[in-house]
Amino acid sequence: MNSSAIRFSDPQLEERRPVWEALSTMYLDTDVSLSRAWRVQVLSASPYSLEEMDAILRKEIHPVCFSNLLQPAGEWAGFDTAMLEQAIQSHRTRWRSRLLARLRLALPGGFPTEEWTVTRQEIARRRSQNATSKT
Repeated sequence: MNSSAIRFSDPQLEERRPVWEALSTMYLDTDVSLSRAWRVQVLSASPYSLEEMDAILRKEIHPVCFSNLLQPAGEWAGFDTAMLEQAIQSHRTRWRSRLLARLRLALPGGFPTEEWTVTRQEIARRRSQNATSKT
């Protein structure tokens, strides 16, 4: 790992790992809508707001998972969580990688916009229902 990599504290890692895993499923070479219910469940239970999850998706997951969408036979079963964590932590400090990730966001098909929009709406709906049921 890059010695200048930004590290998360243990509590931050515990909170982020399931979020990273859930968000990364949108970059698999398969019908990602099939994992939506699970993804919504995991993300709804996270302590992060929708805006924070947007940032995690764009700044942490997208830069390291994007290339899977470009491969003819990319990963379809799921990313190894330890490798994903290591890639995210080491990626955050490399300016060149961050610049390329921003450029990739602009490419058609380079960001799971439709799936994230639907997932995001379902998270908001679930959280709203949970808040209503608690009152």
